Amino acid sequence: MELIESRSIFSPATGFIRRGGFEWTCNPYIGCTFGCTYCYAAFLPQNRRPPDEWGKWITAKKNAAALAEKQAPRVAGEPVYMSSVTDPYQPIERGLMLTRGILEALLPHQPRLTIQTRGPLVARDIDVLRDFRSLRVNMSIPTDSERVRQQFEPKAPPLDRRWDALAQLKDAGIAVGVCVTPTLPIANVDTFARRIADFKPDVVVCQDFHDAGGRFGADTGAEARALLAETGWGPADYRRFVNRLRLSTTVFEGETGFFPPPAVPAGVEGSRR
Repeated sequence: MELIESRSIFSPATGFIRRGGFEWTCNPYIGCTFGCTYCYAAFLPQNRRPPDEWGKWITAKKNAAALAEKQAPRVAGEPVYMSSVTDPYQPIERGLMLTRGILEALLPHQPRLTIQTRGPLVARDIDVLRDFRSLRVNMSIPTDSERVRQQFEPKAPPLDRRWDALAQLKDAGIAVGVCVTPTLPIANVDTFARRIADFKPDVVVCQDFHDAGGRFGADTGAEARALLAETGWGPADYRRFVNRLRLSTTVFEGETGFFPPPAVPAGVEGSRR
């Protein structure tokens, strides 16, 4: 792990984040030790390291909380996406508490905040999260199979821990999203679709593997594509899952699912639905 001093903690949104309606992104870390084989962030130029090293390094912005304290007024009331090129709940967040510090700094200024993570550690911060008026926590749950999870994202948290964290958030009145992005091979389409629908998340997002068509920028890595080919799962399987899920709930696909939570008038407590 490397510690750096950063100049800013909020950056103008770009790409699909901007197209989704966000004005700002917030990344307490650079890189990611979850190291998912398919992660588009491995191919982004700001990482400055070869994609095959993804998951083996992380840089922490040690002054992130202090920066947020100074800069939070500029994002007051505006849509903020946390995070676009890392996961804000890295294992080292347990000790560093950079994400926690940013949240505490943002709270008085009440941005429209979306947190994107696959880290169950997010449940630690329920006491802060529940006091945001406009907030949603999106949890990445790309499959129902722990065996598949271990193939594609071996260093990421187990699926049951993610479901448990989501349940804790929902029980606390916090809006949640389930992101089956990208959709990995699913062991039982009907059962998985039913579990998602029965959970009644505020948002459900599905997405097939991202293909940049050889263009520079975000893409799905060769390792993940090779793993997918070995499983025999393909576009027709993805479409079958989405169609099954749509029988029971509203589904957003791809970029259309990444949008800010609605604005909530002042005086309404927390993000309770």
